[in-house]
Amino acid sequence: SQVPFLGIPDSLFCSFSDRPGLMTKREVRTLILGELALQPEQIIWDIGAGTGSVSIEIARLFPSSTLYSVEKTAAGTALIEQNRERFKTHNVISIHGEAPAILHRLRAPHRIFIGGSGGNLEEILGLSSLRLISGGVIVLALATLEHLNLALSWLEERIRVEPTWRYQLLQVQLSRSVPISNLTRFSPLNPVTIITIHHLPNL
Repeated sequence: SQVPFLGIPDSLFCSFSDRPGLMTKREVRTLILGELALQPEQIIWDIGAGTGSVSIEIARLFPSSTLYSVEKTAAGTALIEQNRERFKTHNVISIHGEAPAILHRLRAPHRIFIGGSGGNLEEILGLSSLRLISGGVIVLALATLEHLNLALSWLEERIRVEPTWRYQLLQVQLSRSVPISNLTRFSPLNPVTIITIHHLPNL
């Protein structure tokens, strides 16, 4: 059957069965794509790209855009490259390196998705906010309260200095139905907080 352009099933991506947290789940991925408010011909950074699932979904929807999939682990980078070939998304550029240091090499982005930070969240947000093209959007997917607190503290300080930033939070708690003998129950996905940050165009 044909692969859908939006909402690619998780099972179609190359991934590690023993590291399920590496991939952004399909339902969360579709919400992230909506929050990014994508347009054609954009430069997009995917930081902490894991398997590259977010990059690949965007790349198929917008073949005129360029996706930089940044991943610090060699294993993750290999998965991104396998998935890039599997889905023939040659507008995905796999970048093996640690953010924020590696980000200086990349073209200035219209959109940034931060799915993983490797303990460098504030530094990544700082550099991302400097490089983001005016009017751009940053979306974060956060799994822990500590990272949520860090991000909110950074945002409040940034807005105090430069009031052209806005943000909103979306807490996502989803469950999938699973069979249990001849019955059905709900199996929850890990809760995720999505922060969408808008940089208003300079007036």
